[in-house]
Amino acid sequence: MLYLHILNPIMIKKIFITFFISATLAACVNERDLSQNTVIAHISVQPDGLHPFNDNSAIRSYIFNYTQKTLIKLDIESLEYIPSLAKNMPTASEDNLSFQYEIKKGVLWDDGTELNAEDVAFSVKLMLCPLTNNAQIRSNYTTVIKSIELDPSNPMKFIMHAQNIHWDNKFIFSEIFIQQKSLWDPKKILDNVSFKNLLSENFNETEELQEWFNSYNNADNSYKPQLLVGLGAYQVTQWEASQYITIEKKKKWWGGNDSSVYSKAYPEKIIFKIITEDASSYLALKNQEIDVTTRIGTVKLMKLQEREYFNDNYDSDFLDQYSFSYMGLNMKPDGIKQKPFFVDQKVRRAMAYLIPIDEIIEVMMHGKGSRQASLISPLKSTYNDTLKLIPLDIEKAKELLTESGWVDTDGDNIRDKMINGVKTPFSFKLSYMSSPISKEIVLMIKESIYKAGVVAEPTPMDFTLFYKNAMDHNFDGMMGGWGGSASYSNPMQLWHTSSWVTKGSNFCGFGDAESDALIEQANLTLDKEKHNNALLKLQAKVYEDQPYVFLYATKRKFAIHKRFNNRGMYFEKPGVMIQNLELKTAFSSKNLTTTDGK
Repeated sequence: MLYLHILNPIMIKKIFITFFISATLAACVNERDLSQNTVIAHISVQPDGLHPFNDNSAIRSYIFNYTQKTLIKLDIESLEYIPSLAKNMPTASEDNLSFQYEIKKGVLWDDGTELNAEDVAFSVKLMLCPLTNNAQIRSNYTTVIKSIELDPSNPMKFIMHAQNIHWDNKFIFSEIFIQQKSLWDPKKILDNVSFKNLLSENFNETEELQEWFNSYNNADNSYKPQLLVGLGAYQVTQWEASQYITIEKKKKWWGGNDSSVYSKAYPEKIIFKIITEDASSYLALKNQEIDVTTRIGTVKLMKLQEREYFNDNYDSDFLDQYSFSYMGLNMKPDGIKQKPFFVDQKVRRAMAYLIPIDEIIEVMMHGKGSRQASLISPLKSTYNDTLKLIPLDIEKAKELLTESGWVDTDGDNIRDKMINGVKTPFSFKLSYMSSPISKEIVLMIKESIYKAGVVAEPTPMDFTLFYKNAMDHNFDGMMGGWGGSASYSNPMQLWHTSSWVTKGSNFCGFGDAESDALIEQANLTLDKEKHNNALLKLQAKVYEDQPYVFLYATKRKFAIHKRFNNRGMYFEKPGVMIQNLELKTAFSSKNLTTTDGK
């Protein structure tokens, strides 16, 4: 599964908090006692919410690593799937259509009740139900799960029945956060909803069910600490809008005696400090106001690495990651709000020739990035390495634009074309989420494409509006990004035509019967060769149609304070296991190394 990779700051409504900000957030380094068993982790943007099913952002998933649990998980050290809430990895039937799970005994909710299979069935129903506000990811599950069969003799056992043989069947529970049924549905409203009904094209929506989901989907539920309940070692306790989110270790947690690295919980408190400006995050690191960051700008971290005092106090590095940035082109504009600039494949290919990607990587990322030609990361074995990177070629772009009917008829250096009897200049809005680096990249793109007689109008906006416009297909061009993982990323979410119709994550309107068939071939097989071949062909199809101009994959940046043992930087997200950071016994505020003032 992919999550929306948020590049820029957002502002959402003020959240009332009854607690005062902790003294650990003091602006001056000398006022911070570094002997405290509190980790301050930097995040660059406020999450859109922390609802386990309705919200979708990279930052949300980062925090969920410490507050929520899944039945199985991808181990960030071995890159293999391991049991989490499950006792063991599931057992498959001979036909690979049924998978038996058993939940660990002694897994307790915060009220002391034990996790059981009914909680799992409830969580799956939430994921599948069309009334849940999760259209961006729902298709990943509605095409796989058929039903959950509870074991009447053992409340810890259940069978997941699959619709078809699917590549993702065995690992489908790796990203479904299990929720407490008795908390959310004490009247057992969802008990009356069958899996058959949930998956039906003619979903039967009762008044009672609609009323329940109206309450469940209430936006306030994304921000109330008392409702952000999970099975992780930490609980959300404070949220001050645009400033910080605090999670604290539970006094009684079921996993405390577990030897797994994922059950270690050394810090008493983790404060996710929201710092949107790169200059501010630089100063925060320089003054030791934060302990962990994966969000600082490349240039700023490189500058800090030149300082002896910084290296004395922090471990830091640049590592590869699966995330990538792109420029999306609306292939199916409505013709009213959006003009048909990019319906022609030649025009989309011309745009790819016009973007100075190598220059962007060199100038804006100081070389700490890499290019890719496909929807799949070059770090994976299924990457189609026969696809050639598209070079900057202004003259080639001009040829393609001319062939598609875009020419400068009036000598104003802007190409134009008659559309529905109206002379239309090639001037489109390029949407992006507001940030200084995004602004600079967009300006570089604007300058480059103007050389071919095409005008980009930079259109900055906050995340909420940006994401809504993307789902509504209300844009000409957009700057976005996706975060990925070492696990299989089901292309259904981003590339199947159904994800366009349902306002999923196929923002650009890519796809036809051929590409849908390739996605289904990749998914509906356990044959590795057939699976890989379908993915190779799908990548070639996306490459040919060019709904995205694939820009770059940035390096993941890390800095971790040396006052902790068990420091580790990992290739797989979240990249740092904060709960493993153990304060050094001998460390005290006297150990503080002051900055050199540079």
